Amino acid sequence: MIKNIIYAILLGVGMAACLSQQDKEGDATANAASETTLVDTDITEEAAPITPDPSTFVIGKERVGNVAIGMPIEQMREQVPAGYTIADTTLKQEGMQSTAYLLHPKDKDKGILIEQSCEPDCRVWRINVKSSDFKTPKGIGVESKYGEVQRFYPISTVTLADGGLVAVSKEGGISFVLDQSQLPQNRLNDFTPETIPANTIVKSILIY
Repeated sequence: MIKNIIYAILLGVGMAACLSQQDKEGDATANAASETTLVDTDITEEAAPITPDPSTFVIGKERVGNVAIGMPIEQMREQVPAGYTIADTTLKQEGMQSTAYLLHPKDKDKGILIEQSCEPDCRVWRINVKSSDFKTPKGIGVESKYGEVQRFYPISTVTLADGGLVAVSKEGGISFVLDQSQLPQNRLNDFTPETIPANTIVKSILIY
């Protein structure tokens, strides 16, 4: 009888130790799974980039994306698109310094330069497109060729201005600043809409 009692006690102690070990292993497994879940969540959040809306790259009539000619500067600064950044800069026009704003995607160096007129309230006066990411509905943008421009935009005049050689389309309210480096420098004042070489590259686009 005593042997049976001792055997029962030893059996109970063994089972208790076994159950305790299983509980510890279960807790360790649960903690590891919890840590793994947290790590995975952090990685997912860091990997989610902010992509600008495609509509912000469209050059339209008197506007580029959601920036429009005549828009109050305060309003323009308040509605910077997701994925964009804006920085103040200074331009020199007709011997006078004026404030302008460079708006561009956060992962790009170039974008659009927004010029203002303050008479008396500061509003968007002109938009200078510097990046080839921006296109008109016809697919024309920076780095397009002059021959491509002529297919969709009637050029009324070609003039040599402070910004360079500019092909003006009054009908579209848009001007194309051309790369004049490959043109005869002594003839820059003589070019007409018909005599500009078709392969001349567009360097920037002005919306006004």
